[in-house]
Amino acid sequence: MTKIITGLSCLGLASLFLFSCKEQPVGVDFGEGKKSDTTYMATVETAQEKNYYIEEFSGVRCVNCPQGAAKLEAISEMPGNKGRLKIVTIHAASFTEPDYTKGSKQDFNSKQGEQLMNLIYGGDMAKPQASFDRLSLFTGTNPLVGPYPQWETILNAAKSNHPTTPVNIHVSSGYDQQQEAYNIKVKLAYTENVAVPQYLTILLIEDSIVDNQIVPLLENYTYRHVYRQAITPINGAVILDSLSTKVAGRVYETNYSFKLDLSEGNEFRHKNWNLDHVHVVALVHNATSGADKRVYHAEDTHLK
Repeated sequence: MTKIITGLSCLGLASLFLFSCKEQPVGVDFGEGKKSDTTYMATVETAQEKNYYIEEFSGVRCVNCPQGAAKLEAISEMPGNKGRLKIVTIHAASFTEPDYTKGSKQDFNSKQGEQLMNLIYGGDMAKPQASFDRLSLFTGTNPLVGPYPQWETILNAAKSNHPTTPVNIHVSSGYDQQQEAYNIKVKLAYTENVAVPQYLTILLIEDSIVDNQIVPLLENYTYRHVYRQAITPINGAVILDSLSTKVAGRVYETNYSFKLDLSEGNEFRHKNWNLDHVHVVALVHNATSGADKRVYHAEDTHLK
């Protein structure tokens, strides 16, 4: 239960043919344990510089996915973008099956990632594709996603449409030795009035995973920003639904607990994770069920 305290205190398919692999379709999974939350009024913070959230759909058997990944990395290094693009790369459904006879070490395919793809984007898609703040900026059948030659242009459109954020995000994570779990804390501080329902999603991604790309065969390929697990429900946890307007100065703090399960049967394959490369990504967004699925802002930090 939220405590209220007063005081200071996210294209045309025809165009995809040249750049993407294409197969056909294949919900909602819940994450880890929520520990507590609270809300109060405080002095209005200076607004953070807005970050842009990118959901990339990729696969180890996707011939153009390495080019897509390289495109995102190049865009990330451009002036004005460094540190401001929060990328989550989802390996789900088609083109994601590893081939252990060709050197695959692990399976990146994610059941949760497939659920997210179905929920927000309507099912499986050509790969590589990406969405920018879940905004409808591409032309064609699904305007939420598009191929890599368009990504720089679409990012610029997202930045032009929404150059600022009405909410600051502070995210931290630390290990609780006694509980043998990671405590993930997210603090949202509103710098403008917001009168629409908003949701918080917290994800875990892993960076710098060295494994083989199967199609084309690239040995010791480095995978970036790989989706590992959602801590909240994948459609997000509603933020202060008892308040019709989250006014400037409103602060919301929430805490989640994440515990590793190293058993062979663990759905998320925790035993394969390198925790030194795991990041927590937090994003504030509109309802995933609505026409406007906009992501307002995103932040990340190391899990450990």
